[in-house]
Amino acid sequence: MSTTRGTPSPVAVVTGGAGGIGRAVTAALADAGHRVVSVDRTAGADPAAHAELVADLGDPEAVTALFRRIEQEHGLPESLVNNAGIYEARDFLDYTPEDYRRVLDVNVGAAFFATQALARALIAADRPGSVVNIASISGQSGSPDTAYGASKGAVIALTHSLGRSLAPHGIRVNAVSPGLIDTPMAARIPAQRAAEYRARIPLGRFGAAAEVASAVRYLTGADAHYVTASVLDVNGGLH
Repeated sequence: MSTTRGTPSPVAVVTGGAGGIGRAVTAALADAGHRVVSVDRTAGADPAAHAELVADLGDPEAVTALFRRIEQEHGLPESLVNNAGIYEARDFLDYTPEDYRRVLDVNVGAAFFATQALARALIAADRPGSVVNIASISGQSGSPDTAYGASKGAVIALTHSLGRSLAPHGIRVNAVSPGLIDTPMAARIPAQRAAEYRARIPLGRFGAAAEVASAVRYLTGADAHYVTASVLDVNGGLH
């Protein structure tokens, strides 16, 4: 896809692109004129993706190599959506060290190192950019799924910190914090707990992945050029 003046369309990278929110974000950014590179540990990106890559985002070295490949094959991205994440409904007392590390490595580490790889390239090229992290209401209010809640709280803190530290380079970093969204990941929430959550949502329903994607599209676009280090709630009023 190219712009009407013949210049290449901007490149956007979406991690976790095979998931429910990832597919919706891919479609929204493609519709906004981006060439979207979807990355996941399994195939299955939205057909709107211009390229689909498989990578283990829990491995920092793999993330660094991934961004080198993306720049070589598709050009320097100007937008990154850190959507890759692991959710497991598990009691705190049942976590093993391996369980804990995997959740933190993917939910926080992938966002940290992917943003670092992109920021280094953008700064070297003296170009601006936008990063959107997918957080969660669990990172704001806590969660019985403790490692997941802790990881999403860390994503929010990372957003505030990177938004400030990268602002002098023209790189904006924001987050979207979804509530209960109707995706395969949400389907793993125990049924009784999901019913209790639904009863507390002022708008009376779970959200749609496309509604999260609309918020991401806004934050990556020109209308949000004065927005950074911010968290946008998409949760139906649930707090």
